[in-house]
Amino acid sequence: MPVERASKRKSNGELSWKSKIIRQFVNGWIESDNVDGTEAPAKVEVKPSYNYPNFVKSSEEKPAASVTDPGLDKRTVRRIEDVIAYFYGEDRISLKLSFEQAGLLLETHYDEAGQVFRYTVNEHEICRAVGPQQEAHTKARDELVRILGYYCYSVRRLKEFHTRRNVFRKMTEGGKQKFKDHKIEEGNIGFRMLQKQGWSGGSLGSSEEGILEPIGVQKKNNKVGLGAESSEPQKIPLEAFMLAIKQYAAGNALYDLVFSPQFTVHQVQKLRDLASSLKLFPQMIGKKKQLVISKKLTLREIKEGVLKGHSDLCAKYAVIPPVYQSFK
Repeated sequence: MPVERASKRKSNGELSWKSKIIRQFVNGWIESDNVDGTEAPAKVEVKPSYNYPNFVKSSEEKPAASVTDPGLDKRTVRRIEDVIAYFYGEDRISLKLSFEQAGLLLETHYDEAGQVFRYTVNEHEICRAVGPQQEAHTKARDELVRILGYYCYSVRRLKEFHTRRNVFRKMTEGGKQKFKDHKIEEGNIGFRMLQKQGWSGGSLGSSEEGILEPIGVQKKNNKVGLGAESSEPQKIPLEAFMLAIKQYAAGNALYDLVFSPQFTVHQVQKLRDLASSLKLFPQMIGKKKQLVISKKLTLREIKEGVLKGHSDLCAKYAVIPPVYQSFK
């Protein structure tokens, strides 16, 4: 009789330690979100625009002296009404991004003979200033920002990132902290030999992924059989983080993923490449150049999310209505 071959697939109880760590990490890492990715908006009265947490009254943002009508004709106003001005600092604005996402072409022109600097939108002049090029450029830019503030919505970034989870790479018991606390003595023969070969401490290897301490023989003082799983913490394999990024890309979460500086340059590059392939937005932020992965959102999506009261977006952005709405 033919002997039935044993199935090569492992049961749930026979998963390797690596698979178990990946499964345990991923299952407990991504928080659950609403199906539509938004929270229920607050109940509002006649003017719903001012009842959302990050919807700021423009009259409270601007001094009364600066609230003046730029006097654009109706055709020009209609041309720019879909623009959302994006401020990424106190007074720093990205004019290029603001007009590009509205599908408009913003261009600059300077007439040296007449010393006139002009901004045009789709080849139609929107504002101008007279003087030396640099001075006229500054005046025209300030006027354009004033025009956008009067007629258009603005999105102001409050902070570089907002997260619910900081991602750390757990270390084994023989990790970097233990190495710092219990360094090999300088009189050790192996220590001196490695120093002569250029070693200055830390992990071995070009990517610094090697072991930190020599392999030692541990005394066995219990009755647990060989191969039994240890309760000691183990380093989470990179595959777990890659799987979590894939789940983040497929889900509705809008908070950012912030990775600790524990990851090596080689590991960070792998995570960045994966994020880019999933149409996410990876960037290096801060003095320590931490990897932050975000969802790619348009200014319109950010604006609508804040108006709907999405907590993750409200923690990172504020929406400011056009000044002219204050006089309605």
